[in-house]
Amino acid sequence: MRKASKTKAAATVRLPRKSASYQELANFFDRHDAVSLLKRGITEVDPDRADLDRMLEEYWKESNSKQLNIRIPVTAKRMIEMLAKRKTIEVSTLVRMWVIESMRREATQP
Repeated sequence: MRKASKTKAAATVRLPRKSASYQELANFFDRHDAVSLLKRGITEVDPDRADLDRMLEEYWKESNSKQLNIRIPVTAKRMIEMLAKRKTIEVSTLVRMWVIESMRREATQP
């Protein structure tokens, strides 16, 4: 009986419409695990990276106007502060550099 309810749950996942806004997509993925959706065959990886390339291109033209807060362990924060001090840059600048580099790497992955 439990197995049937899992199958039914998989069948009831309502995907966002193709014209969904970024907020609607964010809400959907806040409620659903992307890896689980891939494994269940509900979604698939789009090999076309043009949208990511376009977003990275736009990123370089924008000012840093949005703020992102994350929670990390105290020790990790201290380590980041030490690394930033060693490079004589602000902590936020160092973390921003890491995020940008990670975005570049991810965007070039197949």
